Parts: sequence; structure tokens; C-alpha cells
Amino acid sequence: MTPRNDLAIYSPFAFAFYEDPASVAHKDARGGGGAELQTTLLARALAGKGMRVAHIVYPVEFMAPRDSEYLEVVQRPARAPRRDALGKLGETRGVWRALAKADARAYVFRTGLSGGIAAFTIGALFCMVRRRRLIFAASSDLDFILGRSDRSRLTERLYRLAMKRATRVVVQSEQQLELARKVVDDDGRATLIPSFTEPAPVRNPPGDDAPLLWVGRVIEYKLPLSFVDLAQALPEVRFRMVAFLTGESPPELSEQLDEASRRAPNLEVVPQVRREQILEWIARCTAVVSTSRFEGMPNVFLEAWTRGVPVISLHFDPDDRIAREQTGICADGSWDRFVEAATKLRDDPRLRDQLGSNGRAYVERVHSLEAVGERWASMLGWPSTG
Repeated sequence: MTPRNDLAIYSPFAFAFYEDPASVAHKDARGGGGAELQTTLLARALAGKGMRVAHIVYPVEFMAPRDSEYLEVVQRPARAPRRDALGKLGETRGVWRALAKADARAYVFRTGLSGGIAAFTIGALFCMVRRRRLIFAASSDLDFILGRSDRSRLTERLYRLAMKRATRVVVQSEQQLELARKVVDDDGRATLIPSFTEPAPVRNPPGDDAPLLWVGRVIEYKLPLSFVDLAQALPEVRFRMVAFLTGESPPELSEQLDEASRRAPNLEVVPQVRREQILEWIARCTAVVSTSRFEGMPNVFLEAWTRGVPVISLHFDPDDRIAREQTGICADGSWDRFVEAATKLRDDPRLRDQLGSNGRAYVERVHSLEAVGERWASMLGWPSTG
């Protein structure tokens, strides 16, 4: 029997992007990070091309009106709170049934070593049994950095077995492509497709007291304490930190962040807030700051650049785009250059405007919905000939 859908995308926390904003405005922000945003934009872009797409997500309490007849939201069961054998069995059953309900020719997973591999391994088995295409889409360089001490050998062994079933491995950058080729044995399955970004109006020039902004999960490799250190090094500058606490957040790191932030009166630390608020803060900040050691193509960079906002990075520069496109300043791990960059962008509005303008031109050329959607459609062989 011919599958009902052309493509299914497994991204459970993307449920937040299908909720009716008016109905959930009074609720706490939940779900919907950068990887989930990318899967939602992918679903919408391909549905806009006439592909029948199923997006598998956690239950949506208040569903927003459908914006395409070709996009189906498949709601899988909420994850059981128990983590014992029965809980794992229930989770496996929930994932399998959702995949079967989506009934697609091909399945995209964006959950790997950087975000948990259980669903991906279940998906690999499902696609093998049902003879469906399996596509892995990376969200971080960490998806291809093996042998880390914080992962078990069994986890990496299962991951490698699942990766062998993937017909395509989609990466976000040239650097990620090189890492992926070491994992998939350079057999031509790894494909570079840039991340999406949505169009947005260019921001108005920020005021003299506009803060430097950090947005991310409280997790070791993102080095959130380095942003606190920067705030302490520049007491005359305002800083705002949106710190997302997740199940991956080490309790001791959260405690250290809370304690350190109390010693920086110029730093405002806020918990998880809705995406609309974050985008508003991006448009009104001096620059977006990253302290992370590893990323893919950070969504917060794309969202800054599309608004004409420069970025400052302590360590990470995806494919040297910050340096080559002159979209901000990367300190290449130098603390002195990091502090200097923050001071320079605060004091030089002309430099801010130029770097922001460069970033906006870059994302319009490379990361637009149409350009990236076309590359995905081509990789998937759409329009289908059979």
C-alpha cells in the first residue's frame, strides 16, 4: 500500500510551534528550541511546495489553525515520567505508533548524540522493518564527535548502528560535513544543507544602554558562566541572559550560575520565556553573545543577523562565517579579545550597523526559506516521479 505522506519529521518538542498563541499566552513557555524551529520551518517549506508532510510532536493543547492542507500534525503520546524498564517500553511503543500513524515514504530525525538517541534508534528499526527511507539531520557538531567520556560505549554503538541505516545525513556547515564523513565513512551520504531563517524587519538602532544578550541552555559546553564573567569584567555595561533549564542541565552548574549572577548587578538573568519575547530582545540588544564551544549553525545567530544585529562569539565561528562575512566578532578563544569585542560594539554604532547589515545580506542570500527549502526538496527528489 502506498504511504499516505511523502515525508514525516520526528521532533516532539516542536509542539510549541503549533499552539495557538492567543490560547497559551497565559501559560509558561515550554518546548520549541532551535532544532525544533528548524524542523517546523522544514515542514512548512516542503508543504508549501506541495509535498505531503507529517510532523510528529508531543500533544498540542490548543492547536492553531492549519496553514496548509499538505501539513499534518501527528501528536504522539506525552513521555511517561518513569524511567525504568516499563517506562522505556512505553516510550518505545509511543514512538513506534507515532511513526506508523505518520505513514510516510521517508522519515527525518533531528535527535542524535547531542539530544538523545532513543527515538533515532527506534526510527532506524522502524524504517528497516517497513522499508522506508531514514534521514538524519544534525543539530550540533557533537552529533559527530564520538568517544566522549560523558557517553557510554553502548550509546555510541547503538548510534552507529542506527546511522548505518540512514540513507542521507544532512549537516549544517562545512565543518560539520567533515566530522560527519568520519562517522559515515565518507560514502556520499553526508549532504550540506544550510539552516532556515525566517524574514524579519531590520531593527531600529538600539539605545546607549541596550544590553548584550545571551540565549541558550544551561549546559556545560555552552559555558554560561563565561557570560557572567564578561558581565563582571564590564560593570558599566548592561547584560541580559536567557538561561533555559532542561533535563540536561547539571544541578551544580545551575547553582553556580545562580550564585555568580548575584555578584553581577549589571546582569539580568531570566528563565525560559516565549520565543516572541526573545525575538523582541534580540532586536533591541547591542549584540548577541555566544560562549559555546560547540554548535551547528546557531539559530540565535541567524535570528540576530536577519534583524541586522551583530554577534560576538568567544569560541565558535561556523565555517568562519563571522570572520569571512564580517557579521560580528569571534575571539577565537581569547578572553582579552572577547572583552575587547564587547566594548567595541557597545561604543561604535557605525561598526554595529555595518556588521549587522552584512549579516542580514548573508542570511538573505544563503538561509532564506525558499533557498533552503529548494535544497531539501532536491535532496528528497521532489517533485516525485513515481
